[in-house]
Amino acid sequence: MADKEAAFDDAVEERVINEEYKIWKKNTPFLYDLVMTHALEWPSLTAQWLPDVTRPFWRVQPRLTSPWTSEGRLWAFLEPKSQWALT
Repeated sequence: MADKEAAFDDAVEERVINEEYKIWKKNTPFLYDLVMTHALEWPSLTAQWLPDVTRPFWRVQPRLTSPWTSEGRLWAFLEPKSQWALT
């Protein structure tokens, strides 16, 4: 009996997720400039520029934040310049 209830709960949860996804996809043109929706084997690598830091007053340092991959290979994709302060 518990297996049937668990299967039913999973089916209901999946329906709710699918409905929420349909609503989100319908509204994406209002939220984003570009959306690409397809399944990925691994999460996509993303990076975000943070506000520039001026330290000392004559030097401006751009800062970049990004996630690490499971194997720690982010550096191979970014190739940061030496003056960047990565966080």
